[in-house]
Amino acid sequence: MAAGVAPTIDAIPRGTSEQMSTITETSFEMQGERSKLRPLLRGVWASRGLIRTLARKDFYVKYRRASIGILWVVGLPLIQAAVLAIIFSRVTRFATPVKFPVFVLSGILPWGFFSNGIASATTAIVDGSNLATKVYFPRAVLPLTNVFSGFHGYIPSLGVMVALALVLKVHLGLPLLLLPASMTLLLMMTCAFSLVLASLHVYFRDTRYAVQAAILPWFWASGVIFPLERLGGLKKWFELNPAVGLIQLNRAAVGAAGPGWGRPVVISLIWVVALTVIAIPLYQRYDRVYVDLL
Repeated sequence: MAAGVAPTIDAIPRGTSEQMSTITETSFEMQGERSKLRPLLRGVWASRGLIRTLARKDFYVKYRRASIGILWVVGLPLIQAAVLAIIFSRVTRFATPVKFPVFVLSGILPWGFFSNGIASATTAIVDGSNLATKVYFPRAVLPLTNVFSGFHGYIPSLGVMVALALVLKVHLGLPLLLLPASMTLLLMMTCAFSLVLASLHVYFRDTRYAVQAAILPWFWASGVIFPLERLGGLKKWFELNPAVGLIQLNRAAVGAAGPGWGRPVVISLIWVVALTVIAIPLYQRYDRVYVDLL
């Protein structure tokens, strides 16, 4: 080739051209190394201190500038329960095992924690991009942080529920020991849904809007303010709803659950297992490449 003459496309060997084409097509494909299960779980467990710190910080920052501060944690569900109890006691009367305000509050509390938890955790990985792009940690930490942040306010709310039951002379006995099991199932379900939805939202940004659109019909399909026995033959289908078991187990702790409440609780446990089985391979496969899409 003469000096000073630029090579033409024809002058490049065909094999070299094909190689360059292959490199161009594959060099921008985002594929991270698939994480092994044990290191992934160990990483999440090792980050439990980080989860606690971030959850506590998020919880207090949320109410820092409010006039009555963290009292909103207890006040908001109480106001919601009071409004719903007053309205529905005027419109219609439900035969409930306990006084209607206790029945409503025992449904509002787990539903509020569950719905708020998944709604905020769905965008957690994307919203946490400033932190996630600076240092590596298991991305599951971000949605879990949102869930545990809400849990700080849920525990005192249960105390208010028990206090209201005592004031309204609801007999509380051994079923009250179901409260720890109720809290555990609620926490597990919210974490399982949050992990799956947060992962999907990284790739499908419509996920947050789908969740927001689903919250209202999901509320009415969960028997939050009415006994499922009023549904007749439809009850067994409504019990497939994963939120029903959460509500029924919490109600069982204060004697507000209807007959056969164990079935939806078992269904909720099945949902937890199924969602966990989905979440684990998602984070194994994509944990190290989420940051490339933020």
